[in-house]
Amino acid sequence: MPVVKQLFWVFVVLLIGGGGYFFLERTKPNDPERLPIEREWAVDTTRVLRTDIQPTLNLSGKIVAAREADLRPFVEGRIIEIGNNFYEGGIVSRGELLLAIDPINFESSLDDAKAALLENRSSREEVLVQIRKNVALSESYKKQEELRKLELERRVSLSGEGIISKKANDDSNIAYLSSRQIRITNDYETKRLKAKLKRLDATILRSEVRVDIAKRNLNETLLKAPFDGVLTDISIAIGKWVNTRDYVAQIIDNVNLEVLFHMSDEQYGRITSLGELAGRPASVIWNSGINSIKLEATLNRAEGEFDAASGGVWIYASIHPNKKLKDLRPGAFVQTKTPDIVYSNSFRVIDTAIYSGDTVFLYNNGRLEERVVKILARDGAHLIITGNIQDGDLIVTTRIPEVAPGLKVRTSSESSQS
Repeated sequence: MPVVKQLFWVFVVLLIGGGGYFFLERTKPNDPERLPIEREWAVDTTRVLRTDIQPTLNLSGKIVAAREADLRPFVEGRIIEIGNNFYEGGIVSRGELLLAIDPINFESSLDDAKAALLENRSSREEVLVQIRKNVALSESYKKQEELRKLELERRVSLSGEGIISKKANDDSNIAYLSSRQIRITNDYETKRLKAKLKRLDATILRSEVRVDIAKRNLNETLLKAPFDGVLTDISIAIGKWVNTRDYVAQIIDNVNLEVLFHMSDEQYGRITSLGELAGRPASVIWNSGINSIKLEATLNRAEGEFDAASGGVWIYASIHPNKKLKDLRPGAFVQTKTPDIVYSNSFRVIDTAIYSGDTVFLYNNGRLEERVVKILARDGAHLIITGNIQDGDLIVTTRIPEVAPGLKVRTSSESSQS
């Protein structure tokens, strides 16, 4: 019985508490309606001015050698000497000795060729003397023949008159024929000697060629630098036997350097629309450690075909001679700058002002106004644009996540004043 009584009083307390809660809830005063507060964004702006703008193309590239050559011996033999600068990274000048091959065999070949030439020239002189002799005798033989012919004619006439004997007439005829034969033999001998002289001239010419070849081979026992440059990939030593197919080193021109960089199809089309690519100025910036070296260059040529993978073309620019080039090597990465075309009546804004690739927002009395623009080109962190914009318009440059026309904004100057 006491338990039932306790439960009764618990129920009464709960009933009274619940009734009181519902009474208070129903009789509480109503809260006034809360109005939403419009957010205001603090922004930076820039005042634009319509003008003619020529941006700069900033392109990445690398240094390449205008020329390079694989060095191989011109003749076969044993290396007996190596130049003082013939080592990896050695800087050499045009005509400087790189290596020398044992010349003994080539000196012997030259001496043999000279001896053969001297012998042939002596033979020619001997034949020439004989020809001169025969020519001189030919005149004498011809006069003798003429005299004996006259004598024969006179004796034939006298023989008909019975003044001289037939034997005397025959003797005169034999003498005439003998002198004629001597003259003809001398003439044929002269012709034969002249033909021999021509053969000797040909032989002498061949001998002179052999002498020239022997001289060249002897000179080519000395391998010299074909141009100023730096040596790399050395693969020889004194005493090594080499032939004309053996690779000994590579020389890279470190004076006449070029920069190779990539242009997009659009950039290349703009540049070439003004005329020839070659001759346009450029500047090359090489960041070497803590130093930044600027070099002047001139656009030279484009590769023969477009690169389908990169969607553009590779351009070569010749770097102007400079004392700083001695430290620059092919393969170094550089930044290349060259003027773009001139964009007339355009505006220049920072790239953060562009939304969705074609939209900017103007600041007008604390509200945003939307304008559609066209991007003409990039100039570093800025863009060249045109569109429905007027001189003096304030373009918002701050990125706003919830950007929209009519959005309430205040400029940084207004924020500082408030």
